[in-house]
Amino acid sequence: MTSFIARIKKIRRAIVKRMPDPVYYPYRYLQIYGRVGSLAQPRRYSEKIFHRMRHPLPVFTRLADKVAVRDYIADVVGEKYLVPAFFSCDQVTRETFSSLPDVFVMKANHSAGQTRIVLDKRKEDLDALADLANGWLKTDFSIRQREKHYGKIPRRIIFEEALLGPTGEPPDDYKFCVLNPGDGQEPFVFVQYVHDRFKNDMTQDFYLADYSPAPFRFRGLKPSGKPLPQVEGLEEMMRIARKLAEPFGFLRVDCYYYGGRVYVGELTFTPGAGMYALSPPHWDVMLGAKFRWPETAGQGG
Repeated sequence: MTSFIARIKKIRRAIVKRMPDPVYYPYRYLQIYGRVGSLAQPRRYSEKIFHRMRHPLPVFTRLADKVAVRDYIADVVGEKYLVPAFFSCDQVTRETFSSLPDVFVMKANHSAGQTRIVLDKRKEDLDALADLANGWLKTDFSIRQREKHYGKIPRRIIFEEALLGPTGEPPDDYKFCVLNPGDGQEPFVFVQYVHDRFKNDMTQDFYLADYSPAPFRFRGLKPSGKPLPQVEGLEEMMRIARKLAEPFGFLRVDCYYYGGRVYVGELTFTPGAGMYALSPPHWDVMLGAKFRWPETAGQGG
């Protein structure tokens, strides 16, 4: 019975993979949200994210690129907010690691989740590490959930300084989700705080711009129920997130606070590939109303 179910799932995945876009996006939306979405004329937050996945503006490709986005961050808020980088390359060999310190972070610039924290390269199989990186470079991340703007990113591996605590843990994520309604209205900002993001007991909590608990969350994410840690850099993170998001109806700005300084990790236009439904569901409409539409920012790329 188990093998039969596994075969059925495999067949279903193959069918979904081959669906043309006009079928795939409505199908995925229905599968996630249990309703038919208005994807051509989006109104809800979730519908606008799905529209972005299928019809991205050219600028999304440039700013989702973890290498190219560094210029945008430096130009808009300053180089001091960049995580220090050693170099990037389009192929990795054993010799690539010779110029790196013992501790570093290796990540693909064209995807999400393809990250490796190296705590001591002297204890690593460097050939295997190179194979891992080159495997990432062969991956077209855009086909996984059809977030099309990732497909045009020139693929590279970037090596960054590791921002790690005394026991080797990375700093927590402060994801500032900025919605710009337009027409002179103030941005609506909520903070998605991610604790222990590389552990099995990772938690994600949501807060409003005044750092009080948000009256909504993304379904399926484990909350801690704790207050937002009041680190010294919170207001600075809020300020630069709003600045970076100004041209867009919505942008998620991922920040870290480490060693008394604020850093910007990356910018995200289609969080979770639209897979996280808002709870309670009426917030999908409410946040959608704060998400300026139609999109026009950066049409020239």
